[in-house]
Amino acid sequence: HTRMDPLMLLFLLIAGLTVSVQRRESVTIPCFYDDRYKTLVKYWCRGRNVSSCPPIVHSDSPQDGKVSIRDDPHQPVFTVTINNLTVGDSDFYSCGVKILGDVDVGDQVYLSVTDGSPELSVDKQEVTGVEGDSVSIQCRYGNSDSLKLWCKIGGSCASERSVSLDGRPVLIRDDTVNKIVSVTMRGLKRKDTGWYWCDAGGWQIPVHITTLLFKSTILFSSLVQLALYVGLGLLVLLLIIIIITWKVQDKHSEYLLMQTINK
Repeated sequence: HTRMDPLMLLFLLIAGLTVSVQRRESVTIPCFYDDRYKTLVKYWCRGRNVSSCPPIVHSDSPQDGKVSIRDDPHQPVFTVTINNLTVGDSDFYSCGVKILGDVDVGDQVYLSVTDGSPELSVDKQEVTGVEGDSVSIQCRYGNSDSLKLWCKIGGSCASERSVSLDGRPVLIRDDTVNKIVSVTMRGLKRKDTGWYWCDAGGWQIPVHITTLLFKSTILFSSLVQLALYVGLGLLVLLLIIIIITWKVQDKHSEYLLMQTINK
């Protein structure tokens, strides 16, 4: 029995990712890798074979025209963003990690760019919530009677019949009339920050959720208010000093004028 490389296991989490995007729009694709490859070069190329397709963009030269790559070794994940998509961009692509002296590793993504509405889409791929609060995502789909899923990359999947995802309360509702799957995650925690995806009819769309610390949010708001109050107080104090100085000078000028008249 051969043990699968952990990196390949991670890449297999997005293996067969099939994304539909409307022309002129943008899309961001996450590519995960093992901790031991944090310092290595990551790249994005057009083609199914990660070992032979020439890189379009790589992490030590992070932008080429409308394609950019950002490596976050702390996650560890690198993301590829393609802007102003055209129908001609439809193809298989590969996420890759350059391994010196060995075969590169990675897996493929199929990108379909359409003139009409995409097969599966979200309003925003980046969603922010506050710790302890809820966050909602709406996934719009085309003609699909298949089971709709909400999955966490590196975790499990939930359907409309589910009540939780990796221990987090989740509510999934499929509006078949308007063709919208609504996902609500409740009681957010910091560990919920990460990449998820909607799945409908064999199509997927990645969504990144960021959970902000509630205390940090309150502290930041309080500091902003304090700065405004201090600034306003200093302004009032400055005005008072100016008025007092003006009145003293006026009185002094009046005194000097009276002295001159008396002489």
